[in-house]
Amino acid sequence: MSLNAELLDTARSAGSEIAEHERAALLARGEYHTAIRRLHLAGGSLREIAEALSLSHQRVQQIVKANGGSWWGRVWRTRNRHRDAACTWCSRPSSEVAKLVAGPNVYICDACLELANAALHDAWGTSDTLRRAPDGSKERCSFCSKRSRPDRALIISSGGPAAHICSECMRICRDFMDGRAA
Repeated sequence: MSLNAELLDTARSAGSEIAEHERAALLARGEYHTAIRRLHLAGGSLREIAEALSLSHQRVQQIVKANGGSWWGRVWRTRNRHRDAACTWCSRPSSEVAKLVAGPNVYICDACLELANAALHDAWGTSDTLRRAPDGSKERCSFCSKRSRPDRALIISSGGPAAHICSECMRICRDFMDGRAA
């Protein structure tokens, strides 16, 4: 059975007309969304724009976000920028210390690591800020969250932030600072 040539031409012309209208609709939608975003960037609130265009403010928010977002997003991102890492024990920023090792929400600099090492080997407890935790202590290491054991001493800070480090984490931090850790 052969196709009717006249109907085939009609279908082809209708298909090209649909494609042209879809392209025009896509261009119009882009211009519409850009205009909505520009209204918002010019100071119009989402609710004002939504009311004027008979849309929901959620839909206006979606359109603005999909077309590059608002000025408020950039302001908020820069406002909530986290400050540079600083040693948890001495509060010196990374720019003031030779090396800084990061743990989960805790940092230790090379100088504080040396103080902790001295406190670990100091049986008399001559350090005012760092001391060895007593046996059966409830404190946990700020790096690995483990408690002290006979084979794992825990150095705790007295005064200032409650930051602690165990002998195992001290060894790992020393390896990082000496460049021996992978």
